[in-house]
Amino acid sequence: MLPLLASSCSSLPVPSFMKSPASEAVVFALGPRDGYTSPLNADLKPACPALVFDSADFHLNSTHQQALHDFAKEMLPNKKARLLIAGYAPPNLPHDHARSLSERRSLAVRQKLIENGLEAANLQTVGFGNDFSPSGPSSDVVVIYRQN
Repeated sequence: MLPLLASSCSSLPVPSFMKSPASEAVVFALGPRDGYTSPLNADLKPACPALVFDSADFHLNSTHQQALHDFAKEMLPNKKARLLIAGYAPPNLPHDHARSLSERRSLAVRQKLIENGLEAANLQTVGFGNDFSPSGPSSDVVVIYRQN
């Protein structure tokens, strides 16, 4: 009886959500997309000094705000420049918390740059958590990379 049931199940159609996605539907989080270069690319250079955060904080202090204001002022003549804002967190945090914290930091920086006049469509964020690129910063920073 069991072989009969097993053979009849093999003829059932496979639901679409169980099929593997087409290769063009797969998006790699750290690969180049829509003109943005991966922050893992060694050719990518920081556009300004890294912003250092307190150990578990994602709020911008007055030093961060002034640095971002000055940076946005420099960038205003070229508002269309694409920027990648990468957040990092220390290795002693749990992975999910580190990723969330680094993403919140990069989003806070992005929001401040938007408030200072840069175009939102040209600002991409990524939170690495404590997964560092080989040449990446060690911890508790947000680095702004210029794409072009």
